[in-house]
Amino acid sequence: MRLRTKQCFKCDCFRDVLYRCRYEKVIDWVFLCSKCLVEVKTLHERSYQYGGTWKSKKK
Repeated sequence: MRLRTKQCFKCDCFRDVLYRCRYEKVIDWVFLCSKCLVEVKTLHERSYQYGGTWKSKKK
């Protein structure tokens, strides 16, 4: 099993679970941590799109 981390698009912290989404003027898919995801979902309710969950633990 591999253990990896990825950087949050908004706060630049490294996490082992991130959420793929796009919103407002962000055309490409980005990865957000759970804290930033809640903020984006509330601020950009109409344009927010969920694209899946990225996890560090791969089989």
